[in-house]
Parts: sequence; structure tokens; C-alpha cells
Amino acid sequence: MQGKNEKIYSSNGSRPVLKRQTSTTSSRMRKMESWIECRFVLTGLFFFGLMNLYMMRANLSVAMVAMVNSKQTATTKNQTITECNLDQSKQVTSDFMNVTEDDPFEHQTAPTFDWDPATRGWILGAFFYGYCTTQILGAYLEHRFGGKIVFGSTVFLASVLTLLTPTMAKLGPGALVATRVMLGVVQGPMYPVHHGMWGKWAPPLARSRLISFAITGTYTGTVISYNLSGYLARYGFAGGWPSIFYVVGCCGLVWCIFWAIFAFDSPAKHPRISERERRFIEQSIGTYNDKDEMPAIPWKGIFSSTIFWGLFLGHFCSNYGVYNLLTNLPSYIDQVFSFDLKTSSAMAAIPFTSIWFFTTIAGYMADFLRERGWMKTLNVRRLMIAIAQFVPGICLIAAGYLGCNPVAAITMVALAAGFGGFATPGFKVCHVEIAPRYSGILYSLTNTFATMSGQVSPLVAGYVTGNVLDVHQAWRIVFFVGAGISVLGGVIVLSTLNTDVQSWAKIEEDFYVDDETRLKKTSSAASEFDEIGESEFNSEKV
Repeated sequence: MQGKNEKIYSSNGSRPVLKRQTSTTSSRMRKMESWIECRFVLTGLFFFGLMNLYMMRANLSVAMVAMVNSKQTATTKNQTITECNLDQSKQVTSDFMNVTEDDPFEHQTAPTFDWDPATRGWILGAFFYGYCTTQILGAYLEHRFGGKIVFGSTVFLASVLTLLTPTMAKLGPGALVATRVMLGVVQGPMYPVHHGMWGKWAPPLARSRLISFAITGTYTGTVISYNLSGYLARYGFAGGWPSIFYVVGCCGLVWCIFWAIFAFDSPAKHPRISERERRFIEQSIGTYNDKDEMPAIPWKGIFSSTIFWGLFLGHFCSNYGVYNLLTNLPSYIDQVFSFDLKTSSAMAAIPFTSIWFFTTIAGYMADFLRERGWMKTLNVRRLMIAIAQFVPGICLIAAGYLGCNPVAAITMVALAAGFGGFATPGFKVCHVEIAPRYSGILYSLTNTFATMSGQVSPLVAGYVTGNVLDVHQAWRIVFFVGAGISVLGGVIVLSTLNTDVQSWAKIEEDFYVDDETRLKKTSSAASEFDEIGESEFNSEKV
């Protein structure tokens, strides 16, 4: 049985010094976890958890192409679709991708549906109507009960609903919309819980790369979902497209087992964490989290903060670009270039591979600049935000004028997505910086509003492509809207940004330091914790 955590203070009373908690956990498990520090174990768990959640979210975008014949639907509504010459597209892409002419659905026996663009837009956007309803609730539950149970329940329930999706689709569009809304409801807490737990686990000078790497699981999940879904729709079991949902749902259930064993709410509550790592994390963050009763949420301070409102509006603008690609890209490739499903899903995955790479690099770049003292945290965040919001706007405008050259068009879209990944170490870590204790609450508020962009973007694309006769012109408009919103978000965030811990986010026990003080203490602290680790190792040997 795990012993109680005990807290004492240093001789000058300036900060808490933590005594090692006792545990009867098997020495074999503790030695296994000593191979890799617990905060990195949590990073891996979050990576794969978010990967599974985004596979469940994104799979319908590709499955929709197999579930509905968009050209046949458009023809029945007497719309003229001007698409690229298929032979020209094949010639351009022949150097890097095999475009086949066979019927992409020849192996599929599952039923297909006659859903027009407007109906498809509602189905694709349904997730976000539920997703925006439980952000704040999820953050409160994490703040009150801890993130382990909340995040684990999120993945488990999402997996069950994913397994039910094929049955609901066969019942009709209304049942499918209801299922996607419920999927959004149970996935709502994912980001607030993620940020809330990192407020307790991420040392400040490693914050950018830990959070950035964990969040890249979302883009990895999208890439896997696009490619796996394209393959399963053609060759999968259960008649084709239904197998997409069965495979992804089972993967989520397997992940839940590992989360239950290895995840814990905070370093103070982890029964197997080393004394060295626990002290390092909690004293570098400046908070101590062993109380069952958490401090009251400072609602007045939050809503009167200019920084909060900048993050609130900027988050919407940033997410619009991500959701625009997440829900609409497979349809763009299918309608403009007329590739088969396998090729369409592979090409749709390219931008998300790009954003995974750029986000990872940006996270390490941000922490590198801060650790070396070359730039202050605030200026690092400003640089990341400028890249994330302004460069994608330029790329999207360019993509709208590239016509029937799929290589150039997808390259521009991939660059837009990739540079958009700089938003994670730009302003999406600021919630943790300005209020470590309440980062989950802050993220739930900004992400609730940002999620509405996921409702808007598929409706905009569905309306434009359903009413503008020229497909190229239609998607040019869709990209222009995304570019304008991205630039607007950059202006708003940069004009309000701050990275200092806010006065309303502090309590008496906290002991935050600024960048300069933190850099001076890092080397001495690391040496101190190394000594603790060596002593701890020797005692275990005895």
C-alpha cells in the first residue's frame, strides 16, 4: 500500500523539500521504470493515446469517400464539375505514386449511401458539436479528481462508440450524426486533461518539446488513419469500409490497458518515481500537488485577463486551419484530381506527416533557444506564432492557384500544415506557462471556442463546393478563407501575448522564478538531483 507523501521546508523556508514516499510496489516494476524517467513514459502514453483518439476522429473523412460516390451524387443534382484531366494528373504523379485505374470499390460489399454535399458536411461536422460541450467539464474533473481516470475513460468510451459506427451508419444519416456527436462529447476532455497533467509533470525548460512531441501523436494518428482507412476500405473485412472503425476501436481498447498501469496524476502520486526525478519536476515547476482538495478556480482573474482573450480568439483561428485540412482534404483531392481512394488517402496523409515533423522540430528549437539563453521565452513564443500563422496563409493562397498540378498543390498544402505546427510551441503551451495549476481549465475554455471552427469549416467547404460550379474556383475560395483566418489569429495573439505566471494563478505555496533565475539554477539543481539519484541507487542495492 502506498504511503503518505510528506512535505517539509528548507532551512530558510523558501520552498518545499519533498521526502520520498514509500511504496510496496515490486522492485522489478521499479527497475523497469528506472530505465526511462516517468515524465517520458507519460509522454509516450499521451502520444499513443492522442494518436488513437485522432484515428477515431479522422477515419470518417476517408471512409466517407468509400461510403458515398461524390460524382454520382453531384450528377443527380445537375451540377457541373470541372475536374483535372486524369491523364495529366497521372503523368505528373507517376514519378512518386502509383495511380491505378481499377475500380477502388471492387472488393467492397458493404452498402453505400446517397448523401449530398450538404449532408456529408453535417456528418463530418457533427463530431465538433459534441466536442465543444465537455471541454470545461473535462478540465474541472481533471482539476478535481486527476487526469488518469478522465483521460482513460475518454479513450475507452471513444473506442466503444467507434466500434458502433458502422451499425449506426446503416441506420441512416441521423443515427450516424448522433454517434459522431457522442464521440465528440466523450473526446471533449482530451486536450484540457492533457494540458492539466503537463502543468504538474513538465519542467519549464522541457515544456515545449514534451508537449509538442505528445501532441504530434494527433498528426501521426491522422496519417495512419488516412492510409489504413484507404487500404481497409478497399480490402478490409466486414465488407470494406466498416473494418476501418473496427480496427481503430480495438486499438484504443488495447491502449487503455497500458494507461491504467503506467499513468499517474502527478509526480507526488506516482508510487514508483525516483526521488531525483520527483524533486526535479516539482521544484522546477514551482508547485506541489499532493492535496486531495485543489485550490478554487480563479474565474474572475481568468475572464479579466487580456492574455486569456488573446489565446481565446487566436486558438479558434489556429484550429480552423487544422480542422479545414482534417475534414476536407480527402474530398479536395478526390474532387479536384479524381484519384482512386488508395492514392487519395495516401496524398491526404502527406500534410499531416509534414505537421508531425515541423511540430517536433519546432518544440526542440523553442527549448534550445531558451536553454542557451539566446532568446527570452516571450520572444521565442512570438517567433513561433509568427511562423505558425503567417506562413501557412501564404502557402494556402498559392495552393489555390496551382490548378491541376497535384505535386505542387499538395506540397503547398503540406507546407501550410507543417508551418502551422509551430503553433504548439508558440501559444498552445502558454496556458501552462501563465497558469500551471489551472492550465487544463484555461485550455478547456479556449479550445471550446476553437472547436467551433471544426463545425464551421466542413459547412463552409460543403456549401462552397455544392454551389460553385467550377471545382477549382470552389476550393480556391475554401483555401482563401483559411488563409485569412490564419493571419487574423496571428495578429490577435501577438498583440496580447505574455508568458509570465499571472498573479491570479498563484497560491501561497508556489515559488515561481523568471527565465534568468531559472537558467542560473538549472545546472546546480541537476547536480543536486544527480547526487540524490546516486544515493538512491546505492540504498536500493543494499
